[in-house]
Amino acid sequence: MPLLKDKIIMGNIVYLTIAGELQGAISDGCGSTASVGNRWQTGHEDEIFVFSLSNSITSTGKGSQLHGLRFCKLIDKSTPLFVNAINNNEQLYMEFYFYRINRFGRWEKYYYIQLRGAFLSGIQHQFSENNLDTETITISYEYILCKHLIANTEFSYLALPENYNRLFIPRPKTPADNSLKTLNSKGVGRLLAAGGIYNGNIEGFRETAEKLGGDAIKGYDHVLNDQTKGTIIALASIASVFGMGRLGLASEVEKFGQAKVWKTLSVPDSIDTTTIATTGQNYRAIAAGAEDLSVAQTKTLTQLPKMGSRIIVTKGFGQNDLAALSAATGDEFAMFTTGGRRLIIRGNATGVPIGIVEAEELATKGWRWSSHVHPDGTLRSSLGDRAILKIFKDHNLNSKSSISDPYGRRFNFSPDGDLISPEWRP
Repeated sequence: MPLLKDKIIMGNIVYLTIAGELQGAISDGCGSTASVGNRWQTGHEDEIFVFSLSNSITSTGKGSQLHGLRFCKLIDKSTPLFVNAINNNEQLYMEFYFYRINRFGRWEKYYYIQLRGAFLSGIQHQFSENNLDTETITISYEYILCKHLIANTEFSYLALPENYNRLFIPRPKTPADNSLKTLNSKGVGRLLAAGGIYNGNIEGFRETAEKLGGDAIKGYDHVLNDQTKGTIIALASIASVFGMGRLGLASEVEKFGQAKVWKTLSVPDSIDTTTIATTGQNYRAIAAGAEDLSVAQTKTLTQLPKMGSRIIVTKGFGQNDLAALSAATGDEFAMFTTGGRRLIIRGNATGVPIGIVEAEELATKGWRWSSHVHPDGTLRSSLGDRAILKIFKDHNLNSKSSISDPYGRRFNFSPDGDLISPEWRP
């Protein structure tokens, strides 16, 4: 009696790239806004988002028998191309990339499946009320390679060794292809926006972004639009007058999300640095050099050894603990929350390394940006802070976040700017 090994993979995130012997790069542009609307994902514009995947292999007692692979995806740009492929019996080359959240709370690519000599054997479209428009694709294939990229194990199987040389493999993209793709990316558009601000020629740099085509204009408009243009120009003007190097806007837009420290501040006169704080509020005493981290805080810090380190803790870790870590190290720390969990990320003295892509991934998983600490006592949000918070607001998670310092002061801001409290005095 044959042994059945039926593997079903779903959950986490799976992306697919596919090339056809006749149609070329079928997956190019499938993750763009034109293809999937507001479900597009930054950095995955040329990949297909896969909802679920199953692959069945049985044992005959003398070897393996492949029963094909099936996956479900959105109706997108590739849908008519799949119909072309099944109509023309086109040979395909397919790569599936699997992502999961690692112990630091970051997405990691951990599993990989490659198919060669793949042919479509079935397509089923689903259009129904109150459900996403999807299609289920069934694939037969002659060669499969599976790799666990973290544990470093792999499996491969070739059904017909004599046919190996006829298996289609797409031509690698040339440097010229890659350079053309890069020159009109959103990243280039954001850098052009920074150049327009820095050089005082916003319209001229926007015209350059339009001429480049592609996604360059989208990246430009993401930074400079009707909602942000006035504020950014005003800040650039103020910075120029006071000799602050335009607040480092070019660098800020490029990194987009790393709050900058422009001036080291002394301990505020209003803070009594000789006060020994009570349990759970030891940040002031730590800032004054009069007390050390608690045992629990020290344990947390040992798991955050350097900039970019991440750890998920329970809700017992609060804002006061975050301020204590900043007071002890002089580094910024950010806290994201979901349910009863807290994601803590360590930065350095000038910022926390969270950019647009990372923020989008966190928001997709339901994390809210609760707060971050400025160790120098500056209770003002940066342009990067506001841009990152806007991503969480767009996901209907939170419309404001807080900035605190190691001395117990706290300040709220929104994507539109700082929220001044009634008690604030200039």
